[in-house]
Amino acid sequence: MVLNTARRVREGLAELIRLANDPATPTSDLRVLLGECKTFGGQLTVLQADTAAGVAGRERHGDSGVGVLAQAVGLSRRDAAGQVKVAKNLESLPSVRDAVESGDISIANAKVLACTSERTSAEQVEQDSELLRKAAVLSPEQMAREAGRWAARRRPDDAEHVYRRQRARRRLSFWDGDDGMVCLRGELDPVTGAKVRKRFVQEAERLRRLDLHSSDGQKRSLDQRMADAFDTLTSHGSIYAKIDGATNEAVGGKSEAGNGVGGKDEAGNGVGGNGKGAGKRKDVGSGVGKCGCGRRASADITIVQHLGADGTDAFAEIAGGEIIPQSVLEEHFCDARIRGVVFSGEGVPLWHGHAKRVATKAQMNALRARYGACGGCGANMWICQGHHIRPVSQGGPTNIDNMMLLCWACHQKVHHHGWREVPDGRGLYTIAAPERIRYGPARAPDPPSASRSLRPDRLFTAP
Repeated sequence: MVLNTARRVREGLAELIRLANDPATPTSDLRVLLGECKTFGGQLTVLQADTAAGVAGRERHGDSGVGVLAQAVGLSRRDAAGQVKVAKNLESLPSVRDAVESGDISIANAKVLACTSERTSAEQVEQDSELLRKAAVLSPEQMAREAGRWAARRRPDDAEHVYRRQRARRRLSFWDGDDGMVCLRGELDPVTGAKVRKRFVQEAERLRRLDLHSSDGQKRSLDQRMADAFDTLTSHGSIYAKIDGATNEAVGGKSEAGNGVGGKDEAGNGVGGNGKGAGKRKDVGSGVGKCGCGRRASADITIVQHLGADGTDAFAEIAGGEIIPQSVLEEHFCDARIRGVVFSGEGVPLWHGHAKRVATKAQMNALRARYGACGGCGANMWICQGHHIRPVSQGGPTNIDNMMLLCWACHQKVHHHGWREVPDGRGLYTIAAPERIRYGPARAPDPPSASRSLRPDRLFTAP
């Protein structure tokens, strides 16, 4: 019974692979097949874990099937252990497991929900229909951020010891490769990682712009620019070491109640202030420190603090990144003089339309707070641009509600390659590939048959 069923499944998958590579298969069918692959992937993961657990239980392996799964399927022990762990956690999340088997939730988002249930409880995850709805429509990266915020609201004390563990795990090492290259590997806590990443990305973007005007015509790849940025930022007398009190921007945003706070201190670093009404969110950029060569920017990241409906502290996060404890937020507050700015959806210019076609600095700050990354590909928000969802040529206003955050590559896709702005399921926008009808290559008409090669009036000769 099992062998016959497995054989039919294998033959069916082989037939689907053949059809996927057949030029005669319509594009619409390929799109349907891609959607079905989401179901296949979830079902296969659950099947593998259940089968391995059954074998291990009957033979008393004592490892829940990790060893037999790794050996039989060809996975590493680490991947097999993760797969078995997810399947075991899904036993306490029956609705999530059913959604995975039916294809409504991807296995990647199921893993996020399983990890979230460990931080809170399986009952809380199961009972939150809105969280499950987001798991069905969001990408794994977006879902990880949403689940982190969801768990932080229910376990506000959890961020402190998580962050301390992350700090304890920080490491950086160098070694010489066999080919003479110097290799680098490391792990950083979320705050330090955000600082380093932003500076690397900004420097890589500066190098990209230099390449555009290069006379030798050579263009560096992103990886090469990041490597060159590492050299620039760590060299004595780099451009950042010469900056006296670098100007850093706070990211403002709109909270659930339409209120938020943000601003800059006297050194140009973004800080938070007080807002009006419930559901406030404070956006904080770090301050500056002193060293032997004068004032320098100690950090140039943005930290967003979300407040509950009653105005009490809920949790804080790095804009577009990880949840951080209140102690880290307070540490950054101590390094800056606060000058608060209140903005809302009703009366502040940040949320009003502007005559300019290009987004203002305040509007870009708000877009970064809302999106946290490129709305198309998830690229770093500091290399993104403001894009009009409804074009200016069609009367689209330059305000936050009509704009989204896109990196230059995704911006090109929209303007030059027909990509479309579509809702992403969380009140924001992403982009999708164009829906085009392809007719195939042009073909010359068939030649006339031999019986019709002569015209009728030439079948007879004149007398």
